[in-house]
Amino acid sequence: MSDLFSVFDYNVDKCINIFDKTIEIHDNLRFQGFFSDIGMASGHYVNFKTPENLVIVGDIHGDFLTLEKIMTNIDFSHYLKNDLNLLLFLGDYIDRGEYSLEVLLFLCNLKNLYPNNVFMLRGNHEAHSRFPFSSYDFYSLLINKFKKSMAENLYQDHILPFFESLFLFCEIDEFSLLAHGGLPVIDNIDFFNNYRFHLSSVLSNPILLEEILWNDPRNLDYGHKWSFSNRGIGKYFGIDITNMWLSKTGCKFLIRGHEPCKGYKLIHENKVMTIFSSKNPYPKFKSSYLRASESDIRRVKSDGLLLAENVHIV
Repeated sequence: MSDLFSVFDYNVDKCINIFDKTIEIHDNLRFQGFFSDIGMASGHYVNFKTPENLVIVGDIHGDFLTLEKIMTNIDFSHYLKNDLNLLLFLGDYIDRGEYSLEVLLFLCNLKNLYPNNVFMLRGNHEAHSRFPFSSYDFYSLLINKFKKSMAENLYQDHILPFFESLFLFCEIDEFSLLAHGGLPVIDNIDFFNNYRFHLSSVLSNPILLEEILWNDPRNLDYGHKWSFSNRGIGKYFGIDITNMWLSKTGCKFLIRGHEPCKGYKLIHENKVMTIFSSKNPYPKFKSSYLRASESDIRRVKSDGLLLAENVHIV
């Protein structure tokens, strides 16, 4: 299994092969619907019953070294032999760090070996084609690594379709919602009568997609459910939005990434946890991952402080 980390010498053809195979796996999961004893996929939404064990990794941003440490810490090859164990990634695999392509290749290899219990959510950095922003260096990295024509073909015809194939929203029944950025601001409460359908078809709803990828939780002034984000895209959502989503879905938490922090942070009466897993590009911050057993998940109930006991700083 150590060969999974040997992704630094991949040529373009080998990259194309692994991205295309991963897209096919994502398509097959959607076609199957119920793909394991605990998992169900519909469009870009994926749902799980409570797993035996759960590991959640936040933003990686090309930090291959920290990713390798996390995988070693959890003994991933042993951990993933059990289909009832989940390994979830919250997006933002690229940019900032030195090894964006290598991070993607490793995760795709992992997905190919363990298609039913490794899941990658899409981050805003994997959606630059839909929501452009200035600090995007991934395409330049590819051009520097390969000939421009080869990099262009790899990016346009294989990596961008791979990004489009990534799941966008995850729900673990009665435990947590998971997304890269945050919870969308929903004005019409009827949305929740069939919210799983809306989340499965989120690519056809640009506003919903933008907010899932870009929103951030904030403590807002009383009476303010949301405000415009200083990012210039997405929104800040307050505790009223969090409470509405958790109440309507029966979940206790939102677990998300998107913001550098001291490994993790809690907000909204400890109902929203941010996990960040990139260290080298962010030396002023810390990196972490969450690991919880089924008994841990049932023990924490709705207490975010107890949930934080399962966070491991790397």
